[in-house]
Amino acid sequence: MKKTLFQLSLITLSLMVLTSCGNKVLLDDTRTFDNNTWLRFQPEHFEVTPHNTDDCYNFILTVTVDTSRYHETGLPIMMEIDNSNHENRTLFSTLLLRNHNGNWMGTFDEQGLLTISQTVRQYFFFNTSSTHSINVGQRTSKYEIHGIQSLNFKIEKAKLEYPE
Repeated sequence: MKKTLFQLSLITLSLMVLTSCGNKVLLDDTRTFDNNTWLRFQPEHFEVTPHNTDDCYNFILTVTVDTSRYHETGLPIMMEIDNSNHENRTLFSTLLLRNHNGNWMGTFDEQGLLTISQTVRQYFFFNTSSTHSINVGQRTSKYEIHGIQSLNFKIEKAKLEYPE
């Protein structure tokens, strides 16, 4: 009986250690757009609750684009971050779709859709451990941009490395 209880305790402790070590992704959510159209004034809404304000995070965006409909070299985006203390931050970035030679970056699937993933913000610190509301929107001059099939937003814990 004591041996079984010891084994059960050991297994439980091992599982707790393994699950706490794998807690590196704070958010990983994909949104698809109706008619492959991303509207300017309808940003995608995400919510996260970081548990430790000492941790820093990388923001990674992955888009799937129909390049026969969207021909631009980049996709400008804006992220508005609000927390429960009414502190607001706005981040701007551009997902580069083509390199300096004009060639598409990323990978094409069998349907001819381009998928590209880029880190748009490194080493981001959340100010509080409360719930944060993040709106990710396109910031082109067009009301709607055609050819954007999906958007994946991933926030993962980063390892802050100091230069030597």
